[in-house]
Amino acid sequence: MRHADADAIDARVYPDDDLRPLSELGSSVQRDMARALKRLNIAPDRIITSPRVRTLQTARITAKVLGLEHALAESDALGRGYSIAAVLKLLAGIPQQETVLCVGHEPDLRELSGAFLSMATGPGIKFPKSGILRIDFQAPVRVGTGSLRFFYRPRDLLALL
Repeated sequence: MRHADADAIDARVYPDDDLRPLSELGSSVQRDMARALKRLNIAPDRIITSPRVRTLQTARITAKVLGLEHALAESDALGRGYSIAAVLKLLAGIPQQETVLCVGHEPDLRELSGAFLSMATGPGIKFPKSGILRIDFQAPVRVGTGSLRFFYRPRDLLALL
């Protein structure tokens, strides 16, 4: 899942972009997205988020609506420390039967989806803000072994309800 809409980039207000929060619109859309996921019985076993404020807020909204506050954790593998190798290492420590919701950033999620869905690091799927994609794995998570289960942009998921 990509973080929801954040306040505008402004170095005077947020000299450290990691501290830029969600906008009011972003918070509202994310609550609606989380409610839609709940209504469709789509819930992960755990939520792992980048520690940047906007992703952390997105993950907290989602966790609260889904009743999964206890399942929320932060990892810099989805933040400044992002790399495909870092995410693979993070996911390797999680039991294979668990469903994990990773909350991150663009273009990282595009690159990651491309790697998981293709043997080559392909172009991946462009994530809109609050977009959610599910990739399933039949074996341990490795590059090129994922199968696309669904991809929802906010307007598409909310139109289903």
